[in-house]
Amino acid sequence: MAIPELAALLTVLPAGLVAFYVWLLQSRKGSLPITTAECAYDKNKYGEILNWDKFCLYIHGKPTLIISGEFHYFRVPDKSRWESILKKYRAGGFNCVRLYFHWGYHSPDEGIYNFEDNRDIDYLLNLCESLNLYVLAAPGPYICAETQAGGFPFWVLDKVKRVRHMSFTGFKKYDPEFSAFQKQWFENVLPIIAKHQITTKQGGCVIAVQIENELFDKVIKIPYGLPDEMKFLAKVARDCEINVPLFTNDPEEVGSFIINRGNFGLDLYGFDKYFVFVPASSPTPWAFNVVQDPKKWKPWKPKDAAKSLDVIEQTVRGFGYEAANTPIFIPELQGGWFSTYKLQHTFDDVYNFYGDAFTRTAYESVLAQGCTMASIYMVYGGTNWGTVGDVDGYTSYDYSACIREYGYTSSRMRELRLGINFIRSFSDLFTKTERVKNPNVSTSIKNVFNLQRKSVMKNVKRGDEVLFSFFRNFNEQQNPVFQVYVKYKEGQRREQTFSMRCYLQYKTSFVTLGNYTTITGLKLIFSTLPIHLRIIQDRVNEIWIVPVNDVGELAFQGEVTVDGNLIPSIRKVGHAIHIVSFNDVGGFARIRSADSSGDLYILALRNESLSTLHAIFEEPYWTKINNDTTNISYSPSIVTWGIQDVYFDSSNSVLETQYGDQEHDITILFSREPSKHVRFQPHPTYPLPFISKKQFTAGEKTSEIHLVPKLVRWRSRTTNFNDLEWRTIDLKNGGPIENYYASGHILYNTRFSSNYSSSKVYLSINMRHRCTIFVNGRFVGGHTTFSRQLFFPGSKNGPELFKSLGGKKYDITQFLHPNGDEEKNSVIILVENWGINRQAVIFNDCRNPRGIISSNIDGLVKETNLTWSICGVDLRKLDNPFNTSGIPDEENKNLEWKESEKGISNYGVIPNDGIKWWSFRFSHPMESKFKDILNAPLRLVLQGAFTSYIFLNGTIIGRYYGNGDCAQHDYYLMDGLLKFGDEENQITMMVYSWETVNPEEIIVEVRGWEIDDVKKTGNLIKLKKGVDEDIEFEVKPWIVRKELIPLT
Repeated sequence: MAIPELAALLTVLPAGLVAFYVWLLQSRKGSLPITTAECAYDKNKYGEILNWDKFCLYIHGKPTLIISGEFHYFRVPDKSRWESILKKYRAGGFNCVRLYFHWGYHSPDEGIYNFEDNRDIDYLLNLCESLNLYVLAAPGPYICAETQAGGFPFWVLDKVKRVRHMSFTGFKKYDPEFSAFQKQWFENVLPIIAKHQITTKQGGCVIAVQIENELFDKVIKIPYGLPDEMKFLAKVARDCEINVPLFTNDPEEVGSFIINRGNFGLDLYGFDKYFVFVPASSPTPWAFNVVQDPKKWKPWKPKDAAKSLDVIEQTVRGFGYEAANTPIFIPELQGGWFSTYKLQHTFDDVYNFYGDAFTRTAYESVLAQGCTMASIYMVYGGTNWGTVGDVDGYTSYDYSACIREYGYTSSRMRELRLGINFIRSFSDLFTKTERVKNPNVSTSIKNVFNLQRKSVMKNVKRGDEVLFSFFRNFNEQQNPVFQVYVKYKEGQRREQTFSMRCYLQYKTSFVTLGNYTTITGLKLIFSTLPIHLRIIQDRVNEIWIVPVNDVGELAFQGEVTVDGNLIPSIRKVGHAIHIVSFNDVGGFARIRSADSSGDLYILALRNESLSTLHAIFEEPYWTKINNDTTNISYSPSIVTWGIQDVYFDSSNSVLETQYGDQEHDITILFSREPSKHVRFQPHPTYPLPFISKKQFTAGEKTSEIHLVPKLVRWRSRTTNFNDLEWRTIDLKNGGPIENYYASGHILYNTRFSSNYSSSKVYLSINMRHRCTIFVNGRFVGGHTTFSRQLFFPGSKNGPELFKSLGGKKYDITQFLHPNGDEEKNSVIILVENWGINRQAVIFNDCRNPRGIISSNIDGLVKETNLTWSICGVDLRKLDNPFNTSGIPDEENKNLEWKESEKGISNYGVIPNDGIKWWSFRFSHPMESKFKDILNAPLRLVLQGAFTSYIFLNGTIIGRYYGNGDCAQHDYYLMDGLLKFGDEENQITMMVYSWETVNPEEIIVEVRGWEIDDVKKTGNLIKLKKGVDEDIEFEVKPWIVRKELIPLT
């Protein structure tokens, strides 16, 4: 190209790009005549019930913190467990749950909607109300959540060209047909949600409704979004009588759909916050050279977390408009991470990577940014039972969450609960704060002090604002002990600086208190001793629960006296500052001054007690509904420690307790005098009138539940491919999605004459995601096509631009009939689909190919015309489209089973057997009489290089890949699916393999969860004995004992 021509092109190109961008902006504005105003929350009508300012929500006029956790009912197939799980949320300090409502889970076919049994969301919302939990409802229609097609029904994928209005990756074009189907979903689900709105039902739980999910408006100022999409859904929601505030959740803080900022906006601006990722499963588009071995993972970097977390307030407020006038709201705050196929690590490794304190540190970091509405994703992950999960997740969805998949309350929850207890007990001051530009504290080392906020609640005089200082140890040298320098001015005296000692472990955090006056009149200048909980006792005394810690200190204004069984050390600074610390023992101290109107009690608890610290808070909204006005909303009515889970049934005034083998008693602190009928023992370490102790008596009669149940009544059968119903298809135009064979397996068959043009015959196949090939009844081979790379064959995220590269060639010569033989050859290809891509963010990938994409047989005579047939399970005909292996004879009760004295672990797995089914029975090792007082979760343990779909009493509870495609070997047998007493449980396994697996290589057993109950991680321990810090402990199944403690 000549230089003048090149110069002319360079001159025109910028103008062309500008013109294209302007056109793009105009084309994105949309044409639907729907305005922000007609979809806005009616504050004039409902404002007295629910309102907000830039600080927080107001419920019935009360400033309210929203401390929420994600809960997926569709990942808990046994509805009977919903209540026990949600009670653990309450026990963890949460006052709210966010609920995705899964369109595809409720709609197996067009026009069919099922809201019964384990899909009964009306029951779920009633349950939330009975448990005093607010609800952030997220009905999609798109939910993502690592579910197949992001929650869209399979039938929608077949009927609609532009799912989420995407014609190709990135940009969208409004599709009225797709919108009509979305409206159909909303018109079925929203009336159920509407019945439970706080604005229309006395005692309703729904406080806000999320429209769509992670829907960008612009990305790097590029208008990927489609305002018409959000307009339409918001208008339909209002037409369906949703009158609570509407919100969305930006994938990150980019300012999408903020009122007055752009084309269209919703009432509340929300955004998701994920910031630390597991090295082997980071959501990066390219994942080459991934470190698979979790022992070689590098720790997550605090500076990366700080870089993401510490600019939230500045960024969101910087958007202006309504983002500056609404609460900082995070609908999804990271609480772990998921895992995917072809990786070596388990969720135990994920838990270890993040550590016990991760979720608390993340939560307190966003509190430091002024966030008063946050929902942690996940608090309980659950299970991708059946085929609920998409291609990016295998059976377990444990997420390394606060509550482990089988129900254990991990140290992550216990740590987080301490942080929640603090802010809830100071919520009368904490709910409305502003950042302090010039904090009055500094530290001797870097990266341990984050920032400071001051309370701006009503009736607080200027200069008297309570200060909250956020400490977070991200120090590069990992020093746990440092000095805090506090600036303080005593009356009219000159400002001075004094130092205090502080102890804080690396990658942990706490929020501390300053410039605070107790109910007794004591003035706390500053505390470096973490205060985990404040209790107001009989409106006269104040109680602080602190850790046993001989480093942290309390600085008071004026002279104080201290008594009790804690040994104090008091040093005076300046004119009248008295700094108190205590020795390294558990106990109590009483602190008074000459002017005190009551007593300040300090209760020092050891770590093992703090890890079980529960505080019963009652929200003003719920106490009003229940006609209980005796409690101070920010002060817990009851505090307990000593056992792992406590839930207070306020309607019956009963403590529901759960405790383990090593937990023998519970300590109860009453904020007001209990009923005289309640009888407890005094506490030897805390001999105070408001503290009592109760010994537990249950637990010694249950040795039988430590046994591994015997597996009996083994049976087997084989799938006869010839007996299946086949139909002819065109491979190019009729895949599994088009045939509604989108869950689990699909079978393909072709037959051809024994006439060959070459001495070698090759079968070439390109498919997704796993294939197993049989020729004339003999196993040929199999392989997996799956990728973590964007655009590559089998990509877990994003469209496949290089899908033609995913093929493999097999030499099938030795399996064919002799050349010229009259008998035809038969090729059976079993293809397993790991799930439909979830159409996330800007990716148009829910139609990435599944099943066979292309296949060819080389070496046949030219006249050979290959015709393919297909068979599978039509999901439209199922009550639940996710509870199938895809093998058509899975529920055929007329097939003959052979009784076997020897099970699979005696027989082995032979590839030439094709698909073999094994079934066995077992009795629950716990007697039915113990069912209401004990919980002993069970797991199925599998070892061996075979593949299996696992059915428990008719429900698929797991998919196993012993060849290395998946690291999971332990499968939770859901409590609510199990039978007790004389009823036997049946496990059926659909089995096949790519190699001969000898009996001695196979393990199939049912047993309890032998876990780390010392460090409280909940991780599995697979040794007979464990060692923790040179202390040996017996490894035995985790067992929970239940006991009710009436308080009246």
